[in-house]
Amino acid sequence: MQAIDQKRLHEYLDAFSVSTGVPVTLFSPDGSILEEFQTEKKFCQFFPIYRQPDSVCGSTMLFSAKSSYHLGEPYIFSCPSGLIHIAVPVVVSEKFCGCAVAGPLSMGPVSAELLTQAFEFNQVSPELLAKISLFISSMQVYTPEQIQKFSLLLYSAVVHSHKNWDDYEQLRLRYQRQLTVGDHIQKRKQSKPQNTSAALSAPTWSDLEDRLAREIQGRNREAALACLDDLFEELVLVEGGNFDSIKLHFFELYISLARMSTEQGASLRNIFGLDFKFINSLNELNTLDSLAQWSRELVAHFVDDIFADLPQVSSATTRAVSYINAHYMDKLTLRDLASALFLNESSLSKLFRQELGTSFTDYLNRIRIEHSTELMRNTDRSLLEISGLVGFDDQSYFTKIFKKVTGTTPRQYKSQLNNEKHTSD
Repeated sequence: MQAIDQKRLHEYLDAFSVSTGVPVTLFSPDGSILEEFQTEKKFCQFFPIYRQPDSVCGSTMLFSAKSSYHLGEPYIFSCPSGLIHIAVPVVVSEKFCGCAVAGPLSMGPVSAELLTQAFEFNQVSPELLAKISLFISSMQVYTPEQIQKFSLLLYSAVVHSHKNWDDYEQLRLRYQRQLTVGDHIQKRKQSKPQNTSAALSAPTWSDLEDRLAREIQGRNREAALACLDDLFEELVLVEGGNFDSIKLHFFELYISLARMSTEQGASLRNIFGLDFKFINSLNELNTLDSLAQWSRELVAHFVDDIFADLPQVSSATTRAVSYINAHYMDKLTLRDLASALFLNESSLSKLFRQELGTSFTDYLNRIRIEHSTELMRNTDRSLLEISGLVGFDDQSYFTKIFKKVTGTTPRQYKSQLNNEKHTSD
């Protein structure tokens, strides 16, 4: 068994069995018996079939063991003989490594019907009948409440043997996500158009992402949120509830919106923040509900904090901004930009002043300075290297423009960053 502490698990299962008087069987992931506790108290001892993984008993046990694993908690079930068992998964690093099963237990007197049911799939010799009758007469009867308490004790014993509560918590969260996913998919199926032609014309998730981007860019907050709801439902359906895949879609959406907004002049610092709050919080999400809330906050962030501060611009200006963001580190003049976009140089200059409220040169310099501050913040490169990497050939000119844009010199800015870093450390 992978990574199981067999000795410690034995100690805890033995303690449970001795203190409760309830027999316990430890099974491997394929249903083979690894260890038994108080076998003499098991009704199953008279029927060799229970040791066979491919028997009806073995199949029932294995199904119940895997059910307990998917739940991440005890699973109480009835075996083919009608007796009660409690299955608790043995989990290591969220992997199914076996199962501890307590029982069989009786919740009432063993009836002739139950015996008949047991004998139907078990070959019993006549000489065993007397022993079985004697055993049955001495079987203890438990209440549902007692069985529930046993399940909690067995669960605690198994988990404490490896001290891995987090593994079981992750399994429970996964199961809850699956339930939520099932609800999402069911609602989506019920809301899908019955008409075939209408179904064929329904928007895909890609169409919905494009529409969402347009609504955000147009500052239409309510329309964007409505589109987001449709996108979320569609992704749940398309991805079959795979949470990690759905989360990846929204990460890619974030990057796509960031790229679109920078092309229109938004600051990377405003988009991502100094602490990368949105990305860091996305990494911590583990439920569909929390991801849905995160996505709504993301839309609000771009509508209210990013695009609301950007001027409405023409497609020509958008293309110009996009080109600058891709080539700011090169030797780039207004003539070079106009030529690359097949525009008139004079008309392009007017577009910058009319739609962006600045000249081409000032806009290019601001983009270069923003990128230089990111390099200072995230690398150990020298100021000389940084000035060259962002497109300045002359370091003195870089210093002049840097102070004009930020109000401080590159050296002072870098010194402030170092002080902040030492303070946080």
